[in-house]
Amino acid sequence: MLASLKSRIISYSDKFSKTDTILANLLINNSEKIGKLSIQELSKISKVSTATISRFAKKIGYDSYQDLKFDISNSNSNASSKSSYDFFRELNESDSYHDILKKNFAANIASLRSTEHLINEEQLQVAVNILLKSEKCAFFGLGASNAVALIAYHRFLKTPLVALYHQDFHYQQMIAAKLKKNDCAILISHTGKNRDVLQLVKILKDRQIPTIGITSFAGSPFAELVDVALISVAEETSYRPEALSSTVSQISVLDSLFMIYGVHMKSETNEALESIRRVIEKTRVD
Repeated sequence: MLASLKSRIISYSDKFSKTDTILANLLINNSEKIGKLSIQELSKISKVSTATISRFAKKIGYDSYQDLKFDISNSNSNASSKSSYDFFRELNESDSYHDILKKNFAANIASLRSTEHLINEEQLQVAVNILLKSEKCAFFGLGASNAVALIAYHRFLKTPLVALYHQDFHYQQMIAAKLKKNDCAILISHTGKNRDVLQLVKILKDRQIPTIGITSFAGSPFAELVDVALISVAEETSYRPEALSSTVSQISVLDSLFMIYGVHMKSETNEALESIRRVIEKTRVD
């Protein structure tokens, strides 16, 4: 099984029942065989009803078991041709610097491809509509997610939106408490289980502020609370933790929101960009 499918399963694992876990383990450990089975055959082998298998496929982001099966078959058929694209190989002392670069880039590409497949048009429409209806947008994140929030804040400073950000959690609470219904918030949380981030979401929900969440776990409390959750898949490797990998996908998702918003607000965004460019140019030495 390619790692992207395994990452998808991990992303949704918080929602799994005991039966779902059985199916997930079968899928991870026997993907080549399962890719050739009908839903009835899988039901017989797993002793899980076809209805439950169908619900499991939808739970991990597929429209049907047939789509899941196709993805498995496609992954298996391409596996041999992508041996040079093995982003889970161990790093070792014999690797050249460029080998390490290639492995790192491959892991990032895998995360981006997996994330692309998990985010659909409807979710993007909801997120962008929130942004288009807002006067201000505040960016929240703690730990590594704080750095992602800062990058997003920097992007959206170049738009007509009034962008708000602070790295300190107590200041973030104050920002959240001052937002109004015609504002919005973008929150980033890798696990979706951080108590402080959930506290920020609670403040925002109590004030009826529209929220866009970015997380790696679709079944997390965070993903359930925000108005729309965009899932950023992370490819964990032996040499790089999952949380670090997720930042690449998170930044790319936020970049996409920035670009979509910019297309909708083209003239206003161009005006903002030109104003910023003129100011920055004055600080440069010829």
